[in-house]
Amino acid sequence: MLNMTDSLMYLRYRKKVVYLAALKAFKGLDFTGRNETDEPGLNGYEGCYPLNALLRSLNITEADSIIDIGCGKGLFLYYASRFQFGRIDGLEYSEELVQTAKRNVGLMSDHRLHIYHQDAREYSDYDRYNYFFINNPFDAGIMENVIIKLKESCRLNERKMTVIYQFPFRLDLFRAYGFSIVYNKFPDAILTFDQRCAILNNKIPGGVSNED
Repeated sequence: MLNMTDSLMYLRYRKKVVYLAALKAFKGLDFTGRNETDEPGLNGYEGCYPLNALLRSLNITEADSIIDIGCGKGLFLYYASRFQFGRIDGLEYSEELVQTAKRNVGLMSDHRLHIYHQDAREYSDYDRYNYFFINNPFDAGIMENVIIKLKESCRLNERKMTVIYQFPFRLDLFRAYGFSIVYNKFPDAILTFDQRCAILNNKIPGGVSNED
């Protein structure tokens, strides 16, 4: 028997499926379906849930840049493109998903959007970004390597980093590396780390809602 949380997640899932089908039918944007993988340590693609309300709470400006680590077909990039990020990038390991993501980005015709085909553990330009999005793409071992890369990027660019983490099953790893959790309402969490000020514990003004 489903509890209230499970029921709400099921309703959100059904709403997402209908919305993605409409995007494909009317705009040609293919964010639909689930793509499984046999690659060790990697999870399959199913697309993120809408994040409009959460992103609105962050007071994003053109000075901000974001990368989706494990972007799949690029659905988060579509949501992020509604906001004033100066740069919006996606990083993906799967060649098949990269090709779909590039087709979607081409249809969106937004110069801020870029797709990179690379292993997240080897990507060397994390210092470009102050925002990061993650939707449960890896197992604990790969996630830890990526967190280390994020912190190492502070040597090149000391800044506050904000991680938007959907289905945040590895929060313990972020805590272990000094990130502070400033919002946590399943399935979304927000974490921050500031090399200049150690750990920040500020709250998001006004809070956020899971409704869009």
